[in-house]
Order: sequence, then C-alpha cells, then structure tokens
Amino acid sequence: MILTFFKGFWRELIRLLKDPRGLFMFLIAPLLLNIVVCGAFQNGIVNHIPLAAVDTASSAKTRELIRAFDESDRFDVTAVLQDTEEAKRMLEAGEVEGIIVIPENYTRALQLGQQAEVLVGVNSTNNLVGNSAVVSIMQVVKTISTQIAVKSYVATGSSVAEGTAKVMPVSTVLRPWFNPQFSYLMYLGLGLTGLVYHQLFMMAVASAFGEEKKEGILTGTMPKGDCILHFFNKMIFYGVTGFLNILLNYAVIMKLFGFPMRGRQEDLLLLCGCFVFCLLGFGALLGLLCKNTIHAMQWLMALTYPFFILSGFSWPHTEMPAALVRVADFLPATHFMSPVRDIVLMGIGFERASLAHSRNMLLLLGGIAFAVSFGVFIWKVLQAEKKQTTGEEVVEA
Repeated sequence: MILTFFKGFWRELIRLLKDPRGLFMFLIAPLLLNIVVCGAFQNGIVNHIPLAAVDTASSAKTRELIRAFDESDRFDVTAVLQDTEEAKRMLEAGEVEGIIVIPENYTRALQLGQQAEVLVGVNSTNNLVGNSAVVSIMQVVKTISTQIAVKSYVATGSSVAEGTAKVMPVSTVLRPWFNPQFSYLMYLGLGLTGLVYHQLFMMAVASAFGEEKKEGILTGTMPKGDCILHFFNKMIFYGVTGFLNILLNYAVIMKLFGFPMRGRQEDLLLLCGCFVFCLLGFGALLGLLCKNTIHAMQWLMALTYPFFILSGFSWPHTEMPAALVRVADFLPATHFMSPVRDIVLMGIGFERASLAHSRNMLLLLGGIAFAVSFGVFIWKVLQAEKKQTTGEEVVEA
C-alpha cells in the first residue's frame, strides 16, 4: 500500500514534468502573471494627469494659478488655450483628462476682494482617474485660495500664523493608516495575486482530475482500492505543490514590490493553506463533473471575474444586494483576497472575528468540496467497473 502510494505520487510528478504546457501553467505562469499585474500598478498612484487650461485674461494671477497646477505631481498642463470649445475638443479626443476655465474677471475679482470662480471639467468615465483628478484639483485650489487670503491679512499687519488661523480656524491633521500613499499597488496587488493563483491552480487541478479516464483510472480495469489511492495521491501532490507555489508567489511579489509584512507569518501561512485546501476540493470537483478539460476551463474562465467582484475585495459588500452578499459568503475568493491584505498591511490575525470566520469558511467549503468530489469519484469508479463487467459478459456470451 505504501509502495503504491509513493508510486502514484511519483507518477503525478512525472506526468506534470512530461507536460510542458501544464507545468508552465501550474508553476511558472502564476508568478509571471502576478509580476506583470503588480508591475502595472508599480507607480502606486495616478500622477501626471494631462490638463488643458483656458486663460482668456492671461494675467500674472491666472498664470500663477496655471503654474500651481503644472507644478503639482498630479497634473501636467499640456495646453493653455483661449477657446473653451478647443479645450472641450481635446477632452473628447482623449488628449487631456480635465479642463480648467479661468474667467476674464478672475484677476479683477481677486483685486476687489471678491470670490473668483474657476470652472473645472473632468473626464469621469474612468472613475480611478476622475476621482483622483477631482480630489487633487480641490487641493490645489484650496492651497491657492489660502495663500491669497493669508497674503491679504498679512498686508493689513497680521502675521502669517494669525492670517492662517483666520482663514482656516480648524486645522486638520490627516494620518492615513496602513496605506499612507493611497497606493493602488498596496490596495490591489495582494488580492490580485490570489485571484491569478485561484484561476491557474484550479485549472491545473481540474485538468489533472479530468484526465483520469485517459490515464486508465476510470476505465474499470484498475482495482477499486488502487483507484482511491490514486485519488488521494493527486490531492496530496497538488496540495503540497500548490501550497509551496502560493508561498513562492507571495514571497516574490512582496519582496519585489516592497509590500510590508505587518502581520504574523504563521497567520499568512495558515490562511494560504486553508485557501489551497479549499481550491483543491473545488478544482477536483470541477474536473470530475465536466466532460473534459476544455469544458472545465471554460467554466472556470466564465466564473472567475464574477467571483472577483462578489468577493468584496474591490467593491464593498455593504453596497451590494443582500442576496449577492449571501452568495459571496460561499466563495473561496471572498475569504482570502481581503483577509490576506488585512494580515499583510494591517497586521491583524485570527483573533479578529472576521478573519477567523474566513478561515473557518475556507475549511468548511474545502471539506464539503473534498467530500463531494470524492463521492463523485467513487461513483465514476463504480460506473466504470459496471461497464467493464457488462462488456466482459457480452464478450463471453
């Protein structure tokens, strides 16, 4: 029995090594894709947003305002125009992402101590760029407004501190925790690494179990005990290699892109182990239920993106319909993508109830999927034996 087990384990390794495509998709592709995905967010934040400024007055004050935008890291003023329609054309053509329209009475209003109005238009079809532009524009305008107001108080004999206090009687000290740069890499990188692994690992497991008939395991010629042993061989082989693979992915990504490890390493290891166990059960079930490997891959590709959205990683569950939130609670991605970010960036552990719930759900879902996949496997073995016996009886007759 032990010898049969090790032979089966060795057989899985040889089968994987003899399949260059499968080996690449299982061991190499996840790491390469995760490097590409995280590399796309390497800058962290959206900078150098192109703007067009419409300046019909062309005074020292208007040029000061335009220069403030251009000197900001977030913006590049690529065109200073006299015509609003030309600026709108550039916005519609995608040449700029925003427009600043400075009215002709801008300088006059400031000189009279009146409020000067500046029109700001932003292309909000891309929320990521649009939201970043709106927030940053407000910051630039606020800074300019404060400087102008403080200068007017200083001119009347007040100190800079007194003028600042009059302009801004309430001071805000902002302290962003865990992701102080508001980096999209920190926000998305850890979860997307898990999502890429989720798809490719389940694809490899489903392919392995989908090939059982070709390998002679589900043809009815192999003893039932050996078939069951081969089932567990596959589970253990892909469980061990899959666990090592996900650890390798996170080790490389965190080192390469500078993710801080604020949580306990053992918590990360445990969460990854639970995630692999859960995906292992679902991957085996998918491979056994589908007609062939291509069929399994089609289902997996169709479901991955909806699972990503429902996981609550990029869009909070508080803003989803209650029915979808209940469905999401039974998805492996829900209980890994956000928790892994919480462990790494926030430094929390399984003492927090939500994280403990995610661990327990991964174990529960994995156990159910494992049991069902084993049941389906046994049923297929019995069906194959029945067909084999029937075939032999027909031949004898």
